[in-house]
Amino acid sequence: MLGVVSGTVNVVAGAGSLLTYPMLVVLGLPPVMANVTNDIGIAPGNLSGVMGLRGELAGQRQLLYRLVPRAMVGSVVGAAALLLAPGSAFAWVAPPLLLLASGLTLAQPALARHTRGRGRRGRMLDLSVNATSVYGGYFGTGIGLIFIAVLGLFRDETPAQLNAVKTILQFVSNGLAGVVFALVAPVDWPAAAALACGSIVGGQVGVRVARHISASMLRTIVATIGIGAAAWLASRQLLG
Repeated sequence: MLGVVSGTVNVVAGAGSLLTYPMLVVLGLPPVMANVTNDIGIAPGNLSGVMGLRGELAGQRQLLYRLVPRAMVGSVVGAAALLLAPGSAFAWVAPPLLLLASGLTLAQPALARHTRGRGRRGRMLDLSVNATSVYGGYFGTGIGLIFIAVLGLFRDETPAQLNAVKTILQFVSNGLAGVVFALVAPVDWPAAAALACGSIVGGQVGVRVARHISASMLRTIVATIGIGAAAWLASRQLLG
């Protein structure tokens, strides 16, 4: 069920991992294992969302040719950073990253309004996608909402078109890192399989929900959960 919810939220608001990553930690997985398991588990749901949003991708080929290679390179760099850094370091880094993702969820509409129409947007978009993709390979949680925030800042397509592009970038970033993790990282495969099955269904549900619901309320709910999860993970580290 959690995978279905995550897949739905990923397509609508790009923040399904804010729900699943903390839950995997609650269930007893170490932070790094929870992260890589979550990354692998939600990737099929992202692909499911991409398939359902093909109509919204009309006219976006040049943008995707430009951004997808950046997402691929950044994802591999981030995944390598996660695997090479001590696991104890990730446990401390995860709460502020979760808080950052939650804050960007809430701030995205205001940020988009503030920067729309400004110059040098193409170069800033490239750099932002580079940085976001590295984040996605390293942590992954909230990567979709950061991509939609970045796209909203620097592109003028409709929200539906931006959401479709976001879903592809999210799939590439999570999926490529997931391939790396599947080969060399500690993965809880039963949990990953359960998430994958649920997220595939959720991806299709999210396509339908995204066409009929405002994302603002869902964004607020998910960000609130993410902030609470960040506080819980931080207290867990501080209290041992």
